[in-house]
Amino acid sequence: MVTEASVNEQWLQFLREAGASVEDGTVRSFQGDIGLDHARSGSFICDLSAASLLAFTGPDAETFLHAQLSSDVKSLGEDRAQLSTYNTPKGRILATLLLWRTDGGFLAQLPTSIAAGVLKRLSMFILRSRVKASDASERFIRLGVGGPAAREVLTAAGIATPEEALAVTRVPLHAGAMQPELVLALPGERFELLCPDFDSARAVWSAVRGRGAHPAGTAPWQWLAVQSGIAEIGPETQDRFVPQMLNLEQAGAVSFTKGCYPGQEIVARTQYRGEIKRRTRLAHLDAIVAPLPGQDIVDARAAAQAIGSLVAVAPAPEGGYDVLACLHLELAAGAELRLGAADGPRLRLVELPRAFTAAV
Repeated sequence: MVTEASVNEQWLQFLREAGASVEDGTVRSFQGDIGLDHARSGSFICDLSAASLLAFTGPDAETFLHAQLSSDVKSLGEDRAQLSTYNTPKGRILATLLLWRTDGGFLAQLPTSIAAGVLKRLSMFILRSRVKASDASERFIRLGVGGPAAREVLTAAGIATPEEALAVTRVPLHAGAMQPELVLALPGERFELLCPDFDSARAVWSAVRGRGAHPAGTAPWQWLAVQSGIAEIGPETQDRFVPQMLNLEQAGAVSFTKGCYPGQEIVARTQYRGEIKRRTRLAHLDAIVAPLPGQDIVDARAAAQAIGSLVAVAPAPEGGYDVLACLHLELAAGAELRLGAADGPRLRLVELPRAFTAAV
């Protein structure tokens, strides 16, 4: 009998046998191909098990999360997912979360690199609330299917897909069903599939591959996420940005009508007093060596002063890297943007997706 704790390792071994290169629990490539071309012109399937899931269950789970996160958790329906942030009392983001309802509570997805710290901090505020917070990363095997042909491929494989971003399709399961239990539509032509066990994940993987999706590492998934304009917070970028700096209020991650939550006063003041001097822009970086989130961006003509920093990075299909950069708008206007120093790699700004253009 395979125990719950061994499911992910069994799954990674299956992927290794299929040609995957796995480093530190993350699939980097298949037979040396990271799969970027398929993100731009076809479809790919990848493993998402490297991200973490936190579970919040119990009668007070909704009230607790509503009081801790920036989004309107009480308004979250069964057929929707929600972007949210967990902030310091000064309004700075400690975590960006993808949140949805599950039986008896909620699941929140976030980078594994910060998951344990966020879980510990949130647990400190449960106090007498009837809430249990736990790591539920082993509960599902999570697959990502992305690219312009992703919906077509999933439909051909018999997997129903939500019609719009951040919508959820729940699949009624019966004994022997080889289907994902949940399908999330994410910004950037991406679908996340949550499979309840190894057998269903293997069946879904085979069915989707059989319809033309190419196996890939995480790079094409990361590239589509960057292209969507939505950045995740990692250890290098914690406690540096209020949500508006990352355009997250435009993505529905912030409610300005709900009650208090950590940092609410600062976030509201930033919104209503017009103090948003920094915004996140999409850019292409001509670099050979992979840049890191948190690195400074300067104007080559006045390089002593940083005018922004990298928030998210992904290798680009045409070479170099596509990045999300938080920039001081006034100082960046007309600047010759470089990474780190006056002679550093050049950044070229690219138009953000329509959802983010209104206030940028």
